[in-house]
Amino acid sequence: MPYRKFKETIRKHKLIEPGDRILVAFSGGPDSTVLLHFLFLFSQEFGYSLAVAHLNHGLRKEADDEEEFCKARAEEYDLHFVSKKLDVRKYAKEKGLNIEEAARKLRYSFLEETTKELSLKKIATGHTLSDQAETLFYRLIRGSGISGLSGIHPLREGKYIRPLLFISRKEILEFLQRTSIPYIQDPSNYDISYDRNWIRHKLFPFIEERFPWVQEVLSREAMIFYQENQWIEEIIQKELEERLRAKKLLTENWETLNAGFKRRLVREFLRKMRGDLRRINFDHIEHILGLTPGQQYFLPGGERAMRLSNSLFYLGKLPKVKQFSLKIEGEGEYEIKDLWKMKIRKFKGHGDFTKSNIAYVSGIKFPITVRNWREGDKYMPIGAEERRKLSNIFNSRKVPGPLRKFFPVFISEQQIFWAYLIPVSEKFRFNNEGFFIEIKPLLDIFQL
Repeated sequence: MPYRKFKETIRKHKLIEPGDRILVAFSGGPDSTVLLHFLFLFSQEFGYSLAVAHLNHGLRKEADDEEEFCKARAEEYDLHFVSKKLDVRKYAKEKGLNIEEAARKLRYSFLEETTKELSLKKIATGHTLSDQAETLFYRLIRGSGISGLSGIHPLREGKYIRPLLFISRKEILEFLQRTSIPYIQDPSNYDISYDRNWIRHKLFPFIEERFPWVQEVLSREAMIFYQENQWIEEIIQKELEERLRAKKLLTENWETLNAGFKRRLVREFLRKMRGDLRRINFDHIEHILGLTPGQQYFLPGGERAMRLSNSLFYLGKLPKVKQFSLKIEGEGEYEIKDLWKMKIRKFKGHGDFTKSNIAYVSGIKFPITVRNWREGDKYMPIGAEERRKLSNIFNSRKVPGPLRKFFPVFISEQQIFWAYLIPVSEKFRFNNEGFFIEIKPLLDIFQL
């Protein structure tokens, strides 16, 4: 019975705790209708409270009527109702997304906003066993690793709950037929021009003629993948923490690692750097793994990754190179727009020489100039025996080539006395009296 599966799912996966305040994502369709009904029915037993949210996508002429239907249903349960109407087509066009992607992004954004506004704790969605089976199959034929094949999770991010995840769509419809609870049928769900709808209405019925248990098996497989993926993720995250240095992923002993392990490590590295893995696929990861030192690879959206001798470096999307030359007349704070902020003041005493973005210098004369690094720049930093090219020093310090053109070089009387990340010139060595210079990057990509 659906009731029993619903309650077992909540208990087994610890989806709800006493005192939880839950937002129900309600479209009025069969799945969300049963979700709302069950959550309302067992609210006293499990000790939680509910509110209802509906997003009007504005995609069909019936959308306003459906919003009114959802509002009426929430009122019947005497629950707080929130709705919002958005132009999904316009948003999709602005963001370069398809309609499904745009609708999903706006829907989850709306649910997040509403949760915060109402001080709620969890968000319940009506994903079913059938959704799980379709998701796994869809990702399999499109190409996905074990992470993608783990499908829809019963509990995501500690707040998204899916209490219907082990109930099939057939069971949902049979329950609604028995109880005569009203619901909406969205005609777009039968449009087989959408891949998922074709899988649902054409492919699965054909397979089920021979293998009637296919949805249950695929759902179980997704859960197995999910649990095993959690175990793998713990290992990968631990390894990532050990190898991550700002924007770099250290590659010591790289050749000894299993290919699948490296693939997952790079994947998680990109997720951490980008915030998500949207538009990143298997081929992108393979290209990055195949880079040799000095090579770069462009990711979707113009972002870049680069292989160094002992690391992978995430360059992201660099701004256009700007030639800058700033004349500084004396103490104060200065800025090179969108790139650097600087502070210069007189200093007397013992300096802290542990930070590479701070310099203590003696003997400079104003005005000084701050400009981009140029090919051929050279000077003798403290500790060197002769003048050296900055490019060679950058090489030894593993500074990626594409970043160097943005790096500031400080000049007094036509002599370089300091360059970002490199010790000051021997000629301008600090003698306990002079100037303190601090430079801060406005782009975190320069925080090497």
